Amino acid sequence: MTTIEWYRVYHGMPEDAKLRVIAKRSEQLMAHVVTVWLCVLDSASRHKPRGTVRIDSEQIAVMQDISQDTVEKILQAMREKGMIDAEGRVVSWETRQYLSDSERAKKYREGQKEDASQTVTPRHDASRAVTEQHATLRKNDKIQPDTENRVQNADTENRSAESADSQKAESSDSKKSDKKLRARAEKKEREKEKQQIGGQTTALSQNEEKAHSQILQQMRDIWDQEVQSKLTKGQKAILTAKRKEQMAERWVEDFQQDMRAWRYYCEIIGASDFCLGKIPGKNWTITLGWAVESSEHVAKILEGAFSGGNHPPKPPACEVLALQEPWDGVLAALAHKHGKGACRSWFAGTGIIRMLRHGDGAVVTMGCPSKFIQDWITQHYLTDLNRFFAEATKDGARVTHVELIVEAVA
Repeated sequence: MTTIEWYRVYHGMPEDAKLRVIAKRSEQLMAHVVTVWLCVLDSASRHKPRGTVRIDSEQIAVMQDISQDTVEKILQAMREKGMIDAEGRVVSWETRQYLSDSERAKKYREGQKEDASQTVTPRHDASRAVTEQHATLRKNDKIQPDTENRVQNADTENRSAESADSQKAESSDSKKSDKKLRARAEKKEREKEKQQIGGQTTALSQNEEKAHSQILQQMRDIWDQEVQSKLTKGQKAILTAKRKEQMAERWVEDFQQDMRAWRYYCEIIGASDFCLGKIPGKNWTITLGWAVESSEHVAKILEGAFSGGNHPPKPPACEVLALQEPWDGVLAALAHKHGKGACRSWFAGTGIIRMLRHGDGAVVTMGCPSKFIQDWITQHYLTDLNRFFAEATKDGARVTHVELIVEAVA
């Protein structure tokens, strides 16, 4: 069997209704869902037997620079939707993908024969008319020898012409048959998917929609408190459809779904005379739309481009202020050894909860957002955490041990 080094991606996949269902269920961006699905298909195509997914969420997160939690939620939604089965195989892989190049060529030839057999030319009709005429004349015993010969000759000529036309039509249609086959197959697949999806898009959980709306509402409330109230008293920011979409993108991509980071962003803007339009000669005032329009705008604000030396201090990444600098050093050391993408994925929702001194050292307790994250960090990073913390705190309260618990970090 020929080794196949490609797989089929159907037209319309980036806007597939099924993937939109996954995006809604997982509460993730459609762009991230499409990216994860392509990684799944690529893995299924590479490994034997074909259709088996051999890539895990960490690999996808590192390759595509997406948070581990995001990938996990998307993969889980795909499993629940029936796109990936319990054995880790892409469902219906064999029906939508070719096993080999030879199988594809065979289906192509079969399609050509099928189309050719269904082709009807004008010569077919002429031949059929002559044959029926011949049969009628014989039945009525009115046919003369010379007339019969003429009819037979005409029949023979038409059959010859029919054969030539059939060969010509087959040659002409062969170029179109592959396109027709693909169109028919894609149409059947689309109809099948529509039947499977049915009304699921409109029947998405109202709780999911409510949670999404509450996040945007909370972001708007913080904006009103820190910025809008200083621009127009009593006037709240207006959430247009475009602003909601951009806020959702910034929430995931720039603020890592952390409301503290969003509040800090708003505090910087609220402390900027330039953003509030208080600089003489500068006829510009910031709006919520501008603030969430792009990651570039977020970066400029966070860098202090509009602060004029009045940049609020960054909130600590953990509750123990004395360990802020050592913790930053530990994260930098982990990123250097394991890669920035992996560390961003696994440590995005973690933080130091408390520090207990004992003797000449101290024990640091770190909170993890889930049992899965806790187990993964314990297995892959705990040894380095202990070592890097000990090195970073050797001049102060030396951390001799790090323990991990499942607890949300405020």
